[in-house]
Amino acid sequence: MLFDNRDRLEEDLERIRKANLPPEKQKEKEEREETEKKAITEALNSEETKITAKDILAMTIAIISLILPYLLLIFFAIGLVLLFFFRQAIF
Repeated sequence: MLFDNRDRLEEDLERIRKANLPPEKQKEKEEREETEKKAITEALNSEETKITAKDILAMTIAIISLILPYLLLIFFAIGLVLLFFFRQAIF
């Protein structure tokens, strides 16, 4: 929510700037934006953006590095609870 307002503010400011430009510069800016959009879509559709096995391995390692500390904390808490409730049976 907080960041949505900032994006909306940036969009509004861009619209105001665009509305205040002279007609010649508006056309230049629109042409520049169109060429940028075309370049981006061409880059996304090109064969250079294929996902390789190394990319998948890197993403897997990143996910594991994010999840593993929480899993260890959960297992530690479960172990403490079990030790607390069943300490008479163990000792």
